[in-house]
Amino acid sequence: MGETIKIACATNDGINLTKEHFGEADQYLVYELDDQKNLRFVEKIKNNSVEEKMHGDPRKAASVSSLLKDMHVLLCCAMGKNVIRMRKKYCPVISKDTKIEQALQRLKDKYDELLKEAHRTTGENREIIRI
Repeated sequence: MGETIKIACATNDGINLTKEHFGEADQYLVYELDDQKNLRFVEKIKNNSVEEKMHGDPRKAASVSSLLKDMHVLLCCAMGKNVIRMRKKYCPVISKDTKIEQALQRLKDKYDELLKEAHRTTGENREIIRI
């Protein structure tokens, strides 16, 4: 069996990706994608990260990162200035589909690309993937 990729989906309602920046979501739904392109729901994580003092606040990025430390991919419709910091640890995926289920289905075709990005060294910029 191959490797599993952990994906955090930014959402407010559990159905749609938030239209706000990734770090502003109320919660993150976590899924695993395996090499056979099977998706499995893992958990829901409440976003209790610190509030931004300014747009692109590095404390906000660090706080969200601590919630999602085991993730490989951050899935959303929009990223703010902190994408610069977050892509050093995670592969950001920006979806034109707002429905989580549809966006996850589109991600299945990107498994190899996502795995490559997941294997980058921490601190090395990962590609921002658009689906």
